[in-house]
Amino acid sequence: MTFSLPPNPSLENLKKQAKTLQKNWEAADPATLARVRAAHPRFTETPDQQLCAIQPQLSDCQLILAREYGFSSWPQLKAAVEASQQELAAEFVTIACLCYDDPHFDHRSFHARAHQMLVDHPELAAANIWSAAAAGNVDAVRSFLDTNPALTAAPGPHQWLPLICASYSRVRPLHPNHSTYEVAKLLLDRGADPNAFTLKHNDPPGSDRARRFTALTGVFGNGSTGLANQPPHPQWRELAELLLNRGADPNDPQALWINQTASLEILLRHGLNDSALMGRELSRAARSGRIHLVRTLLAHGAQIDEKFEGKTPWLHAVDSGHLEVARLLEEAGAPAADLDPVRQFTSLCLAGDERSVRAMLDQDPDLLSRAPKDLARRAAHEGGSPKALQLTLDLGFDPNYIDDNSALCMVAARGDEAFARILIAGGASLTLRDPWYDSTPVGWADFYDQTHMRDWLLDECAIDLFDALDYHRLDRVPEILARDPAALNRPFAECLTREPKEKDWQTPLARMLDRGNLEAVHLLEHLGAR
Repeated sequence: MTFSLPPNPSLENLKKQAKTLQKNWEAADPATLARVRAAHPRFTETPDQQLCAIQPQLSDCQLILAREYGFSSWPQLKAAVEASQQELAAEFVTIACLCYDDPHFDHRSFHARAHQMLVDHPELAAANIWSAAAAGNVDAVRSFLDTNPALTAAPGPHQWLPLICASYSRVRPLHPNHSTYEVAKLLLDRGADPNAFTLKHNDPPGSDRARRFTALTGVFGNGSTGLANQPPHPQWRELAELLLNRGADPNDPQALWINQTASLEILLRHGLNDSALMGRELSRAARSGRIHLVRTLLAHGAQIDEKFEGKTPWLHAVDSGHLEVARLLEEAGAPAADLDPVRQFTSLCLAGDERSVRAMLDQDPDLLSRAPKDLARRAAHEGGSPKALQLTLDLGFDPNYIDDNSALCMVAARGDEAFARILIAGGASLTLRDPWYDSTPVGWADFYDQTHMRDWLLDECAIDLFDALDYHRLDRVPEILARDPAALNRPFAECLTREPKEKDWQTPLARMLDRGNLEAVHLLEHLGAR
């Protein structure tokens, strides 16, 4: 009888099957003896008594297994499995490593899947040098390099070099002695380029816009979905020091961009001296009100007139309401500029200077209608002050203004309960969903691992029915329906801030059925949901 190989076959599992076949042959198991006669060309006519007298060799059992799977020999079966494993290994590398091509990736779930792949297919940790590097298998990487030293510069999946795989990997190791740090050290010892990089997939190679995501960038982690989802390397300090000591360029714009707070001190200590690059970072630090970083960058010669997104560091500070930072820049020689009344009013609002704001309004009440509509959202941004946020709300700016996401979503993502309380008291909605992920503030808190914030919102605030169902808070359902009876049958599409798609027109009952949440289904049916 011939069998088909299963999807993603495991060579280790097939070896175990061959050993089991050998033991059963030795034990004169009748079914096994029948398999031997059916598949082994030397024993097709051999009676049971003679088969039992034979001392079976593992190679014979491997041949039987190969023929049962439709191959003429064990080497052919092995080659087929290894070819399949190369595809599986490429998938493993893809989900084991951070990737900055798509901000929508849930890296945590990818890395958990990658670890499970190692559990199910331990041979992946030695399938090729790229999967071995991502798995932290130092011995396997050493063996590959002993056979072919040029592999340090060989591109693998997505054109990633082995050092990129080791630096960006976040998969939990299969064995305690596996270490991506030790793999990186071995690769550098064997001549790997410490400035190895990968390009963002939609950046044209060789163009001015091509962003180099270096090994150093991968070490620091972070990105548009935050440190919880895109964490730094487990030994990020040690690995960053190692790369820099081996020749990595400290003037690395992407490493600074991706995680300024963690990378700046290390890069400065190792020779960061590009004044224009530091000028860009000065603008970013000024915009977020990080005065300690502003002082550090000024002390190391950052250009105070370098424009970033069309504005100098001073103007970034002023436009964000960080007037203390603006004064510090002025003392360092940054040129100030005259502001038009709307810009000055906006700056004072974001600084929380109520007295000056009221004085300007006394002179020109029309400033309120001419000011940016998203002023409350700006005040809620990281680096803002509770006083400024309260002032914008008192002035009547909409806490639910949304373009990219809402103010409350931003605040929930960073777990700032003080800001959240101000926003909710000022009318911010817990049911407003962003147009990209269709998520409420509860969802943003959950995604960014702000569990205390998520649970507080679920426990105490006016959440919507879908959040109560999705987060298994069925105890909240009666109170939600008492407040909003129509929610029982309101389709998800009517809760969105984007144009709905066909699948969005599910009622709460249909959505819970689709998600297999039977407890919620029973409750909704009991309440009369359709």
